[in-house]
Amino acid sequence: MDSSLAIAGVGVLGTLAASTLTPLISERSKRREFDRARAERLEQADRDELRVRRLELREGYITFNAAARDYHRALRAWSYADENGTERAAESVELPRTRQAFQTAYAEAQMIVSAPVLVLAQQISRRLSDAYAILKHREDGTHDPSTDTTEATREILGKVWEPLTAIRVAMRADLQLPTTADWSADPG
Repeated sequence: MDSSLAIAGVGVLGTLAASTLTPLISERSKRREFDRARAERLEQADRDELRVRRLELREGYITFNAAARDYHRALRAWSYADENGTERAAESVELPRTRQAFQTAYAEAQMIVSAPVLVLAQQISRRLSDAYAILKHREDGTHDPSTDTTEATREILGKVWEPLTAIRVAMRADLQLPTTADWSADPG
């Protein structure tokens, strides 16, 4: 009888333990599943944020590159018109637009681009501003004839090609795109 009482006691304890432990085990399993699902949602949110950041960066790079090239082209056209003494009506309309577009793209780029791209963007901006200043001083008659020449402007504009080429390579590297294309012969 003692053994049957012991067996019955063990059975009752087992039943009680099972009814107590089953919800605890189930709760632990649910918590693990919840934590796993939460981790997956956070990882997906991180991937989505990275994708959006990359798209914004790409759009910013496209905008800056196009604006810099347009502004460079407009300055070059203005320098030729200035040198030839031809009517600058088209240049005087286009230049403020391209200059403003460049300044806006540059301001946006300053907030999103990587350090190597920013260094090149600063070089481009500085050189284009220098060329603009010479042409503007020539136009309003406040230039120094010994230094503010169309040749000086062209020299500055010629030096813009190096950072324009380098920035495209740096931008593509940031976007993890191939950077092997040769843009050195690109006239604008």
